[in-house]
Amino acid sequence: MKLDNKKRNTFSNANWNDLAKISDKLPGASFLFVTYNRCPFPDFLKNPLTWAFQTLISNNCFNLIDDLVVIDDGSTDFTSKNIKWLEKTYGLKINYYKNNARRDLSYSRGIGIKKTKNNLVFMGDDDCLYSNNFILGSMATYYFLSRKVTKNIAVINFPVFERCTYPKETTPINQIGKVFYNKTFFCYNFDKFPEEYMNNPKYLQNKNLLMPFEVDTFAGVNLCDKSLILKAGNYLDLSAWGSGYSEHIELSRALTKHGFYIYHQPDPRISCVHLKYGANSRDKFDRRLSNKIINGVKYRLGELVDFSKKENLNTGTRQNNNNFHIIEIGSLFSFYLKISKKLGIKFAAKEYINFVNKKLLFSTTPSCVIESKKQREKIWKTAIQRGCEITAIQTKKDYSSVFNKIINEVNQYV
Repeated sequence: MKLDNKKRNTFSNANWNDLAKISDKLPGASFLFVTYNRCPFPDFLKNPLTWAFQTLISNNCFNLIDDLVVIDDGSTDFTSKNIKWLEKTYGLKINYYKNNARRDLSYSRGIGIKKTKNNLVFMGDDDCLYSNNFILGSMATYYFLSRKVTKNIAVINFPVFERCTYPKETTPINQIGKVFYNKTFFCYNFDKFPEEYMNNPKYLQNKNLLMPFEVDTFAGVNLCDKSLILKAGNYLDLSAWGSGYSEHIELSRALTKHGFYIYHQPDPRISCVHLKYGANSRDKFDRRLSNKIINGVKYRLGELVDFSKKENLNTGTRQNNNNFHIIEIGSLFSFYLKISKKLGIKFAAKEYINFVNKKLLFSTTPSCVIESKKQREKIWKTAIQRGCEITAIQTKKDYSSVFNKIINEVNQYV
């Protein structure tokens, strides 16, 4: 269901001054960024990594962050100089590490989390704008949730809105952050507001914070318990893919198997705007937000979106459309294949139907639909072949017969 402006104003009645009174009870937290070529300009005010830091620095209770870590995944731009400028300009201490060669997000997060000094660690995207009370709201959510609801909270996930400051739609809670292994299907929908909270919102504390709910998986912007992440095996090295889109579902499954909990906090006031820097995606920007002022940032939101939507395949995890589909299909196929050959074959056949035959896309990141069925089929085949090869290396198991079984399976859909 789509949301109008009146309904958007009913999401949360958070009294941030009231919540700030407990700030002295909140532990220190680390903030981890993994970045790759997000500082293309010598004018550092034009760089998305700067915007991310500026919105954090402008946050209520930024003092709760006493440890900043940046893992540079082999950038070739002005990143190192930009970091030094941020330190000097804003009086920050940033622990900066650079990989000798480009690996991938998941590998770098796994390295970075070990370099943080606190047990509570924020994972943040380097092209996001963080809401004014993101830090306070996140930490307060963890504080009350861990005391009133349950222990062993490994991850609290937060809403990320694509080039927008609010959720545009609602969806049932049972369609947010769910994984259906037997159906080889999962859904994020973290940018949508839970339908059940529209007329009967549930609160965690004094009608200030919405009640988080348990989910099966999470995404890139979250607060995590480092000790539990490491006990579950940490983020996987998915360097073989260049950018493994299975990173969160892989770790989610490991956390669940260890009996740890994952929650999603749907409160839109504890969120961020994902600029999707370098992606000419199909996300539509609400031009009514063009003149919105972003705390700490020189530019208005419309200008930031215009900067970001210019295609750049040499930044972040950006890929051309062909490679994006190969990595997305292939890495997710590999995830299911590691669970069982049966699930891997089932996923591959399903993707043939959806991607090759029906032209369906899981993500809005690709700028367009590939019209040629022959080309889509070639992409699918490459993804499955690579999936078999990479999974064999990761597991040291033989998957040589799987590909032929998959081809036989999909012949009925050709």
